[in-house]
Amino acid sequence: MKKKSWLTLSLLMVLTACVPQRKYQDLENAYKELEQKKKACDDELSAMATQKEGVQKQNIDLKDHVSKLVADSIETHTLFESNKRLYGELRSSYEALLKNNQLEEEKMVTELKKLEAKLTAKELELAQKEANLNKNIKKNEEMRIELDSIHQDLMRQQARVVELQSILNAKDSAVKALNSKLTEALLGFKDKGLSVEIRNGKVYVSMDEKLLFASGSIVVDKKGQEALLELAKSIQDMNDIMIMVEGHTDDVPMHTAQIKDNWDLSVLRATSIVRILTKEGKVDPTRFIAAGRGEYMPVDPAKTPEARAKNRRTEIILSPKLDEIYKLLDQQ
Repeated sequence: MKKKSWLTLSLLMVLTACVPQRKYQDLENAYKELEQKKKACDDELSAMATQKEGVQKQNIDLKDHVSKLVADSIETHTLFESNKRLYGELRSSYEALLKNNQLEEEKMVTELKKLEAKLTAKELELAQKEANLNKNIKKNEEMRIELDSIHQDLMRQQARVVELQSILNAKDSAVKALNSKLTEALLGFKDKGLSVEIRNGKVYVSMDEKLLFASGSIVVDKKGQEALLELAKSIQDMNDIMIMVEGHTDDVPMHTAQIKDNWDLSVLRATSIVRILTKEGKVDPTRFIAAGRGEYMPVDPAKTPEARAKNRRTEIILSPKLDEIYKLLDQQ
């Protein structure tokens, strides 16, 4: 800027020296006018540059808009083609459905005619059956009388079933009462190898070998006799209770001069117990069955000493007499 001012001053000095005052003034005015025009041009140029930037930005925006329009146009065209294809498919489906409906309608008409024919045949058949029914009124009356008789028999059978159920309930109650009585009476032997439980509507008094016998023996020892006599006291007056004594052994073979095998051992132990209950315990011997199972009904099939000890046992099975039930079953 300083350099420009200096040149301007130098020019003025030269002009001042070379030209008259008037011309100098004219030149100076012309110069100022040129300066103003130059400034106006610079302003216009600056405005045009700003306008150019706006135009360029607008041009970029227009290009982006055009790109979006092109993309939208492609998408719209694709969607149009898809809808056009879908419309064609729907139209084809509609035409096929319409054709099928016509075929179904024709088929239904045919079926309806067949049904009408069948209905007519059924009506004729029904009329014939009604005629036959009218002819067989007497026979139907005889059948009604027979049904009444069957109904009466059924009522009698139901009454027998009720009576039978009543007897069974009484037996179940008796078994439960017997179980409670024996459990209480033999409570002192609970921890000595004796247990009482109900199975299959019967009371099972199970006694381990250690409570009754020495190993391989058929003679009941003292503590076993005590338990058996306590049991006898509880069942002595229960004349409607049948008693089976079952001997059980383990699977170790047994053979002595007196005892041939495990079968023999189990039976002899059962009879030893029956003798104590009947002779010393004064229980009616007609109520007893002595049996031996040998080794063939183990409670634990394992081959361990503990399992074999469990299997060496005697079970006294008490069950109510079923005479009343058998009488009802025989009344046919």
